[in-house]
Amino acid sequence: MDDQKLYDVPKDSREWNAVQTIFLATPKEQPAYMTQNAETWPYTKILKIQRIENMMQEAASFRPHYEALKRSVEEQGETFELGVHTCWSFHGTEAIESIVNDPIQGFQPLAAGTRKATLWGAGTYFARDARYAADGGFCMPKPDGTRQILMCMLNRGMCCLGSPEHKGVLPFRKKPHRYHSTVDSLSNPEVFIIQHPGAAYPAYILTFLR
Repeated sequence: MDDQKLYDVPKDSREWNAVQTIFLATPKEQPAYMTQNAETWPYTKILKIQRIENMMQEAASFRPHYEALKRSVEEQGETFELGVHTCWSFHGTEAIESIVNDPIQGFQPLAAGTRKATLWGAGTYFARDARYAADGGFCMPKPDGTRQILMCMLNRGMCCLGSPEHKGVLPFRKKPHRYHSTVDSLSNPEVFIIQHPGAAYPAYILTFLR
């Protein structure tokens, strides 16, 4: 609950190595979205990793959404699985400061999706691969050449294919339960779209040179 929200992660820590591994990871399958200089991605230099600790946002928004989503999955006869119904993802934006410091909501999905991101409907867009968010025009360089990206934990639940027809309310999967989020592809999702502010928690800010 403190005013301080950002804490530097030591470079020689297991935490740094874990975050760096996820950030630099390349997909097993060929990505659908080709980016420039893909071969140099493993050499991207991470300058700083900051852990975000916004307990108000976690307690008031993310955790209740997680519990509700878990119940929804189980009430549909499915086993809730971490890494399946939740996942790490990346979000490039110029609004990092407001997302980190918002005491409750952070992301505002229904106000998003108007810039470069309407193909799969309204919502906040997240990339499975950091490279796509970094090279797709979502992480603009600062005057000193550095870029920043958010590494987030998503409560994605059960996903359906995104559509411009989705206006924040997703189709029913099994009444009274609707789908929890949308994706760009059901077979090999690379983009996740959420429609609820509690579905995403910004966990780290990475500052890097590309």
